[in-house]
Amino acid sequence: MHSTGVKGEHLAPSFVQDFHPFGRIPVFDDDGTRFFESRAICEYLVAKYGPKSALNRRTDQSYPELATYEQAASVEYSYFDPTMKTLAYEKLFKGFMGRGDPDKATVERLEIDLVKVLDHYEKVLSRREYLAGNQFSLVDIYHMPWFEFLPRLALQDEITKRPALSAWWERVSNRSTWKGLTASH
Repeated sequence: MHSTGVKGEHLAPSFVQDFHPFGRIPVFDDDGTRFFESRAICEYLVAKYGPKSALNRRTDQSYPELATYEQAASVEYSYFDPTMKTLAYEKLFKGFMGRGDPDKATVERLEIDLVKVLDHYEKVLSRREYLAGNQFSLVDIYHMPWFEFLPRLALQDEITKRPALSAWWERVSNRSTWKGLTASH
């Protein structure tokens, strides 16, 4: 595995040529098999190293289960993650980076977009235990870092005022592996 910090090593021409065509991180190298993009890396790790794990649900899923999983993954990738990424930038990182104050109109629009996604999740989670079905999956994991971050954006109430979403967050954030991860930060 190649490890790089955030000091710009990933922008070097050799890194772009050898590891990631767009000069981004993360990149994963498994004995010469290289992947970039977080979700692709996660899928690979589960398929290769956890074939009997409950996370590896693709092998025995029915067509509706597979479509439900893919739909949930698409919602996270297309609506939740970009909204959270931009909201975090505007409300927190922009100032840290010396790029000025948050754009209030952008923040308002993003918070409206986030509410739509969280309302959708509330509806979904009122019918099932997890975002992609009745088993914990990578889709749940993909959401967890941003949910952990919501209090830093003064948006914790967006979880607690939705009972099914709040119960889901309680379930996933109390997993021992997550507690171990977050306890160190």
